[in-house]
Amino acid sequence: MRSLISWTVRNMPAMNTLVVAILIVGAMSFAGMRREVFPEFELEIILVNVPYPGATPEEVEEGICQKVEEACRSVSGIKKLTSVAQEGVGFCVFELDSGTKDVQKVLSEIRSEVERIPSLPELAEDPKVEQVTLRNPAIKVGVLAPRVAGGVSESELRDVAELVRDDLLALPAVSAANLQGARDYEIDIEISERMLRKYGLSLRNVADIVRRENLELPGGTIRGESGEILLRGKNKRYVGDEIATLPLVTLPDGLVLTVGDLGTVRDDFADITATNRINGQQGMVVSIDRSSGEDLLAMTEAVNAYVAKVSLPQGYQIVTWADQSIDVRDRLEMLLNTGAQGLLIVFVILSLFLNLKIAFWVALGIPFCMLGAGGLMFLTDQTLNMLSMFAFLMAIGIVVDDAIVVSDNIERHRRLGKKLVPAAIDGTAEVAPSVVSSVTTTVITFLPLCFVSGVMGKFIAVMPFAFITALIMSLGESLLILPGHLSHEKGLVFTVLGWLLFPFRVFLPVLTWLQKGCDQGLQWVVRNCYRPLLDLALANRLSTMAVALSVLMMAVALVRSGVTPFSLFPKIDANRLLAKVTFPDGTPSSVTDEATKRIEQAAFQTGQELSQSDDSIVRLVHRSVGQIAAQGEVGPDARVSGSHVGAVAIELVDGESRDVTSD
Repeated sequence: MRSLISWTVRNMPAMNTLVVAILIVGAMSFAGMRREVFPEFELEIILVNVPYPGATPEEVEEGICQKVEEACRSVSGIKKLTSVAQEGVGFCVFELDSGTKDVQKVLSEIRSEVERIPSLPELAEDPKVEQVTLRNPAIKVGVLAPRVAGGVSESELRDVAELVRDDLLALPAVSAANLQGARDYEIDIEISERMLRKYGLSLRNVADIVRRENLELPGGTIRGESGEILLRGKNKRYVGDEIATLPLVTLPDGLVLTVGDLGTVRDDFADITATNRINGQQGMVVSIDRSSGEDLLAMTEAVNAYVAKVSLPQGYQIVTWADQSIDVRDRLEMLLNTGAQGLLIVFVILSLFLNLKIAFWVALGIPFCMLGAGGLMFLTDQTLNMLSMFAFLMAIGIVVDDAIVVSDNIERHRRLGKKLVPAAIDGTAEVAPSVVSSVTTTVITFLPLCFVSGVMGKFIAVMPFAFITALIMSLGESLLILPGHLSHEKGLVFTVLGWLLFPFRVFLPVLTWLQKGCDQGLQWVVRNCYRPLLDLALANRLSTMAVALSVLMMAVALVRSGVTPFSLFPKIDANRLLAKVTFPDGTPSSVTDEATKRIEQAAFQTGQELSQSDDSIVRLVHRSVGQIAAQGEVGPDARVSGSHVGAVAIELVDGESRDVTSD
């Protein structure tokens, strides 16, 4: 170790080049690193979804779930199988072993087994087999209809919402924008029973004829001397008026009756429950979803910029909520502020007890460690998220400890009369084993988190990685770079700083006086407080150990007894609330609508009562009936639809603008 330290001290140009390179690469890595709320990863969960329209849960269980379970029982790698039978649909959730190396292979085997089931109900739709992925919206955009008597038509509102969606998809930063809770377009054909009997038809006959006539098919190629002609039969109709012209019945006299002659054809929406109210107004929601390779902050900035300048038809409004980038941006600002405060505090304290040179180089270790760790995270395809930034916040207070120990020991050797270079080498080599041991014990403490299996292991993997890399960078900086900087009386950096800070030299006498006072105060504390207490502890070793053991046992007892509660993720104040209403299957939509209305009214009333001014603390309320999406959940519970479900999403103003918490 001494030879390595000696080489770095005597080859500072190379080490300075390395420092500059790490700072530049780290800054570029942070600028190019993807930013998100939580780490994105693949779940080892496979979902089999089989729609069975009109079937009861008992029929779904017997006709779908039990047969899928039996068919896939022999597939290897399945840890747990959960089946859910709901009205009109059946789900089978396969949780794979945590050590499964090839999830796609297991997915293919399950799909193959499901497709070979010979006895699925005739009316059941084709099974859908897919790997479950966590996909949460980055931000939601609401299109509010004008306040007119009776409201606007659903088709008109849908046209405006689709226009907004198309504009958002045209943004380079947005790749997925979906209408949430909107009913699908549908063309309804209604023919009375009397007309069907008159012409000897049934509804199935009509459906088959329309399906056969409404086609667009290739007809081959005609080759001639002058070239080739592609033939194509184009009889595809897309709207109700065109469907009405399709021939349906040919009478004996040659008269052709069309669909419109026998019945009514109209453009409509699917006959399902779908209600959206935003701040009490009729509206429609566009959900902006983010894939794992996209930057959250860039996406939300582009969406907010579009919303700020978009021009909609008269009376229409556009709002945004559920912006996931707010928490990430706040945590980034906290990281920058904490880093700046740490730099300032370290610099001031070391300036008072040591000198300006040591304070400067020790404080420089904070950005060096953070940027170096950021470069390694970028190389390993990590992201800047809530967990990695939390790891950086923990590391900020630890990374300077090694540098303080090394610099203080180098200063002690200088006071013994040694020259700068020998003092730097001897002082560093003397404490190097202790510094390495200290960092190693901290690394070993966090290292087991890197080997946690399952979903939780993938979720928290970035936190120990960021923390450990920051500690390793601090160890390298304190042992290999800091001694070289302290082995020179004056360098280029301090020469430039001396020129820039020349006007502040008048404060040097004040700083010298403060340093002298702090040194005398520290010596007094050591002589009159620390030394007597240390002598007392050494003279009564058994009592000291008993007191320490008692404190440890008391701490364990407080946690085990519940006096000090344990929580993996503590509750923090949030700006968003979600209330879900679920009635038994088959409940009329009017009942669900009335229940969600009461929650909506209570939200507005509570917001006004708790407000300290004329502005309510409730920024936005989104009420939906017919479909709810549970954020962060996977499997069949992630999205539930039907007239029996509803939800009310409430967004509050920022926590700094209100005196009450979300609880």
